[in-house]
Amino acid sequence: MEAKASLLNGILVIDKPQGLTSTETLEQVKKILKIKKAGHGGTLDPIATGVLPIFLNNTTKLAEIFLEGDKIYEGEFQLGITTDTYDITGEILSKAEVPDISIEEIQEIANSFLGEIEQIPPPFSATKYKGKPLYKYARDGIFIPKKPKKIKISEFKILGKEDSKIRFYLHCSKGTYVRSLVHDLGKKLSCGAVLVNLRRLQKSIFTLDKSITLEKLKELYSQGLDKLMPFIIPPESALEFLPKVIVSEDLSQRIKDGRQIHTSSFLSFIKFQKLVISPTEKWIRVVTTRGKLVAIIENPLLNPSATYIKYFRVFKD
Repeated sequence: MEAKASLLNGILVIDKPQGLTSTETLEQVKKILKIKKAGHGGTLDPIATGVLPIFLNNTTKLAEIFLEGDKIYEGEFQLGITTDTYDITGEILSKAEVPDISIEEIQEIANSFLGEIEQIPPPFSATKYKGKPLYKYARDGIFIPKKPKKIKISEFKILGKEDSKIRFYLHCSKGTYVRSLVHDLGKKLSCGAVLVNLRRLQKSIFTLDKSITLEKLKELYSQGLDKLMPFIIPPESALEFLPKVIVSEDLSQRIKDGRQIHTSSFLSFIKFQKLVISPTEKWIRVVTTRGKLVAIIENPLLNPSATYIKYFRVFKD
């Protein structure tokens, strides 16, 4: 079974348990499946649970594409507290009386974060400074100020309130720190706020209803790979949201051989097939007439004056 598992190529959506880092969860998957090559798509804090895509073997080449996708969460924050980590696991820095405020009033403040905003990463985060994560500096008492970066909040809904604890729903772009969002909301309320729990419902195209726990993964693997395969998402299926260009077997082989293809020729090919591809799309998938994935290329419409198309990933198998 070990040899067969090493040939697994696809994406596995893990329901990350609370208390483990994303890297620790990844290592658990590699240990269970007895594989050496795998990577995760999108870091979750130890306090968080939910969707963690795991890219197995050759599909690690695709992780970058899915890191671009939006994220959807449900969670809970507590008013009246601030901590050094911006969540309930950190050292308490201050306590304040919680104002008598309605859900509607909290929602109004939450709405002020909608759209494109600038956000500063929390001091305890995986964001790097000179190649070293901020949390390592913070553990040594060194707090490195970081420049704010642009993120987008599409939805920030207040779902309920029980005493000082507030439940919420959040749809945001990549790079968003939910802890920082909660911390900033607490500032606007003048009482502070910390994240208490967080569950990721979706990352890019990957959803919680397609996920599997580490315990279930171990159980299915022990029963044979055929029991596990329904949970492995093939790369061809995962990439269906990308524009598709169908090529002949001859051109497919030329691409697999690493031959250079003129941009002008490829653009003519797209025009001949009457394909409608947005110039804002970053990637295009190239497949054979049989539906076999050949390559992911950078959209030539982004740089039509380039001499040759630029390969992002080529699949020779």
